[in-house]
Amino acid sequence: MHLCETAFYPHRLSVLGPSNSFGLTLRVTQMGPITLGDITYDTDVALSFNEMRANYHVNVPLKGWVKSLHRGQQLISTPALATNYRPDAEVRVTHWPGGSRHLAVSIDQFAVDRALETLVDGPLDSPIAFDAALPLNAGAAQDWVRLVLMVQRQLDYPDSLIRNPLVWDPLVESLIHGLLLVADHPYRQALAAPAGPGRPAAVRDAMDIIEGGPHLPLTTSALAKQCHVSVRTLQQGFQHHLGMSPMTYLRVVRVRRAHRDLRSADPAHTTVARIAHRWGFTHLGRFAAAHQRIYGQTPLQALHAAP
Repeated sequence: MHLCETAFYPHRLSVLGPSNSFGLTLRVTQMGPITLGDITYDTDVALSFNEMRANYHVNVPLKGWVKSLHRGQQLISTPALATNYRPDAEVRVTHWPGGSRHLAVSIDQFAVDRALETLVDGPLDSPIAFDAALPLNAGAAQDWVRLVLMVQRQLDYPDSLIRNPLVWDPLVESLIHGLLLVADHPYRQALAAPAGPGRPAAVRDAMDIIEGGPHLPLTTSALAKQCHVSVRTLQQGFQHHLGMSPMTYLRVVRVRRAHRDLRSADPAHTTVARIAHRWGFTHLGRFAAAHQRIYGQTPLQALHAAP
């Protein structure tokens, strides 16, 4: 359990088969916001995970099967049908047969949401509503799994070309974009549609500055100066392409970072106010309202749901 929790998430484990046959084979590879795991239990087990996690999680059986419960759905994962678990709901693995080998692909929610926002030119106000079932009989989905397995194998070698930043960064982006393209979700048709005009460079640059330093005392005028445009031009660009002002986008990013800290904090040693102030929120009521609007729960609930 400690090994799996260190690599993935806190959970509870029940041994369904003979306890004297229990064993775990776990191989974990980290690639920026992506964690890849090759997992086999030697005896039948059941697993239960916390309701809120900070990752999208795809389970791909390489051998065998697994039964699980997610968002009220009974799911069976097989080598022909992977399962895509969202971060905003409980996951219970009700039966993982001994000897079943699974590829676990865990991707940071912020990285996936940010990638989709960039692709569809608009903000998200909730986790992506991925369909839990991910059929692997289509060529594109099979290609994505093969790409994941190739990356996992190559990262076993310390001198692998994949570790070069020129290859690493585009490959991480390709794995995230690949999931967005092969999995079913409400934005999939938009991704398949012909691309419209992209965001102006100034908007992209300002977004990058905000993402890289949301803790800094940024202002619209400071952003405009760094992006070499007028304040009015930057405001109009954000409103046209994102539907919000630069400062609203900054607040959204800060709420997300605060939520991440709330989910990883120990409620016995920190408070909502301390985390809110860390991210520049001096009015706790407005912070709580923004957090509730985006995540559907109060900051206090997020803190106490932390593992």
